[in-house]
Amino acid sequence: MHQMNDAKACLTVDKFVTLPTESWSQIPADFETVDSSLLPLKAQLLAEAKEGDILLVQGDYGATFNMVQFAKEIGMLPVYATSRRKVSEVADGEKIKTIREFEHVRFRKY
Repeated sequence: MHQMNDAKACLTVDKFVTLPTESWSQIPADFETVDSSLLPLKAQLLAEAKEGDILLVQGDYGATFNMVQFAKEIGMLPVYATSRRKVSEVADGEKIKTIREFEHVRFRKY
């Protein structure tokens, strides 16, 4: 929720549109390129986005690079979220549990 509040305050976002995550999160690792996997997302952006809209892009490096370039070509502003990481270890008998906490800090432009 902190990311949404930050987007509203710092990026003056008033409406959020979610792209289908299965197209983004299920890019097969064995594909030589990500191009075909991104076609549905690009088509949706062309149909629904307008110049100046903000696109949050983060994930697979190749897909991210590709979508950032595409977003810029169609006049969108691609951004990514930064976070503060806190790692702690807790002893549990013979085991040690590692706890990772991520706290949103801000958005940055690509």
